[in-house]
Amino acid sequence: MATATTDSSTNTTATIEIPEAAQKLREQMLSSVRQGQQFSIDAAQGWVKAVSVLPIPDLPKVPGVPAIPTIGAASKFTFDVAADLLTAQRDFALQLVNILAPAKSV
Repeated sequence: MATATTDSSTNTTATIEIPEAAQKLREQMLSSVRQGQQFSIDAAQGWVKAVSVLPIPDLPKVPGVPAIPTIGAASKFTFDVAADLLTAQRDFALQLVNILAPAKSV
């Protein structure tokens, strides 16, 4: 069995046993996701290279309308929000676990 360390919102650290099968499944799943992501990156790079010869007209400026954030800035903000929500949900779930299934004293 492998061990994993977790931090809850109460700043406590606990070591738990994770079955090897679960660890291997996690590694395989992450490997598959990364391979799919690399495939998508390669496809996007090919697409950009192919369409880069096409002219791109400038969009007209509309007075009184603020500039739209870049796609990169919007993506980063969105993932930051998602990470914050996931952290909040994780802390909530761990608090519920501690309440509903308190650690047994030995």
